[in-house]
Amino acid sequence: MSALLELVKEAPPDDRQAVAEYLKPYLVTKELPTEKWVNLEELRPYIPGKKSKAWIQLYVLDAYPETRKWSTNPHPGKGRAIKVNLPVARKWIEEHIDVIDWNKPMP
Repeated sequence: MSALLELVKEAPPDDRQAVAEYLKPYLVTKELPTEKWVNLEELRPYIPGKKSKAWIQLYVLDAYPETRKWSTNPHPGKGRAIKVNLPVARKWIEEHIDVIDWNKPMP
């Protein structure tokens, strides 16, 4: 393996790029998010600021319909908890961190 690395290091930049593209599927492992369904209380540490469950429900789950892909109904009824798929929810929140107004007060 070290001999191959030395050859790649000495190769011109175009050849190194071609080798990198060729080897990419073999070297990069992409782990798919696993499902871990949790309640809103367990999601709270991953929300910027200390937001209540009601705030998350109102300004994240109600405001963005695409959250239904990783959450249950935000109004499940009496005695039922809202569940979210934590790995997918965290990724979505990271991608939308600049879109959501995290300083919005509760009505």
